[in-house]
Amino acid sequence: MIREARPEDLDQCVYIAGVFHEGSQFSGVTNYVPEDAYNYAIFCQEDRNKFFWVYEKEGVAVGSFIATRHSVPWNRRQWISEEELFFILPEHQSSRAALRFFKAWESWAADLGTHHLLFNPTSFVDHNVDRWDSFCNAIGFESGGKSYKKVLRHAD
Repeated sequence: MIREARPEDLDQCVYIAGVFHEGSQFSGVTNYVPEDAYNYAIFCQEDRNKFFWVYEKEGVAVGSFIATRHSVPWNRRQWISEEELFFILPEHQSSRAALRFFKAWESWAADLGTHHLLFNPTSFVDHNVDRWDSFCNAIGFESGGKSYKKVLRHAD
């Protein structure tokens, strides 16, 4: 089941974020600080411009999706929403759950008058970029560029 995150989900969401960090492009480049992750989760729950939902199985969150909504630099009355963190624990990953997250995100954003959504899969985590292309194209996303990274400093 996909639903809005609740306060009782936060410890598990911090765990999920830690698993994501460990296997991501951010491991070794940034330090994972559970207290900061917890505080950010609280912030996301309280901010009207944050989408924070979880994928629940058997009463436990096994995935989370956080997106933000902000105006574009050239027009303060037009909004975009960008995915910040989307991860489902490996043993629970499914395209059906991903689709439900994306549909919930789209509905939330549309209800707030958002103009478009931006999603940048962390291809450094999931090397199967073709799979993401197929998924995103099937649900109406178009390719809109490419993401590059340059590490300036590694974690202490």
